[in-house]
Amino acid sequence: MLVHLSRNLLSKSIQHVFKALSNNSTGVLSGLYIYAGSKEVVFSGSNASLTVQHRACITDNNKIHIVKQGSIVCPAKYLYEIIRKLNDGNVVLEVNEQLILSITSGNTRVCLSGMSPIDHPFIPTTYHQYTGKSIDVSSSLLKSLIKQVAGAVSTSEAKPILTGVSLEVQGNQLTMIATDGVIRMASRSIYIENERGFFGSAVIPGVNLMEIVKLLDDEGDGMVTIQLSHHEIRFITQNHIIESVLIEGLYPSTRNLVPTTYVSEIILNVKSFRQVIDRVFVLADHHLITIHVSEKGLELISSTSEIGDVRDELLLEDKNGENFSISINGKYLISTLRCIESDNIRIRYAGTKSPLVLLPASDNSTWLFLLTPVMTKDKR
Repeated sequence: MLVHLSRNLLSKSIQHVFKALSNNSTGVLSGLYIYAGSKEVVFSGSNASLTVQHRACITDNNKIHIVKQGSIVCPAKYLYEIIRKLNDGNVVLEVNEQLILSITSGNTRVCLSGMSPIDHPFIPTTYHQYTGKSIDVSSSLLKSLIKQVAGAVSTSEAKPILTGVSLEVQGNQLTMIATDGVIRMASRSIYIENERGFFGSAVIPGVNLMEIVKLLDDEGDGMVTIQLSHHEIRFITQNHIIESVLIEGLYPSTRNLVPTTYVSEIILNVKSFRQVIDRVFVLADHHLITIHVSEKGLELISSTSEIGDVRDELLLEDKNGENFSISINGKYLISTLRCIESDNIRIRYAGTKSPLVLLPASDNSTWLFLLTPVMTKDKR
């Protein structure tokens, strides 16, 4: 392999895939795979659960000149640090028959011992032209969808299925659902143009989806092609192929978690509500915040023993039904509010033992959050 390319392009390409590597990986998975084809250089990193590939094509402003094709897996950590600290300019990558990668830039020359790429995960770049069972989704819409839902997954391995996000495609609707099975649930549906008639479902590790969001942020806006098979799911952009394993098992039904009736409903301005919660949370011992709703408005209270307490109030945009009091985990409420892109929010109260339901203030119920109350002795 013999390739000439700019240090800036090489550094960015390595950064994209370096995120997929695990600090605990050993053997071939501790390395970064570089493949030089006839028209592109592909960089790949994997932690077995998530594989990320980035394509740098020779059409990218003529920054690449491929003299000889080939491939190698080299120590990712050292390669990343070396390329990051090189001066700007042209870099030459050359691999000899002993699998030694030579990196030359100006007066600097570095040699790294490599490994054979034969056992490293690699996705054929022909997937970029795949037109089979798949759907296309706007990158910005997909990122918004993942950010709203993935935060509600469980962090406990007691029930591995709940550490994942349920994805389902039916007709022109793509739905994601996540729950920790105890406190939180998040659900959102988006409209898609499903001209290929694709349908299916899968459970994707939540941690992988959050990494995918970061990679899509780097990619910019555009379209993402989603392909689903029995064992993995792929997200394909112009320059990326991101492949995640799936979690085996049947995702539990969440329909019974959502209260069908409620005794009170309020509408709040999201920005103002978030600001009040942030202030009250400062003294929230064990993250506990108590909410009182009356005709006058909404009052929030928190305290920390031997330190002090705080009370704050917020006017309601609208209210229907009874007054109520409820205690909520403020940490989870704040993280939920940060995911909401609407100006106003509708909150439904169904009783002291039922979860709060957070919905859009408009009638367009494309997303939904549930927060289970915290049982306390002091109830007003």
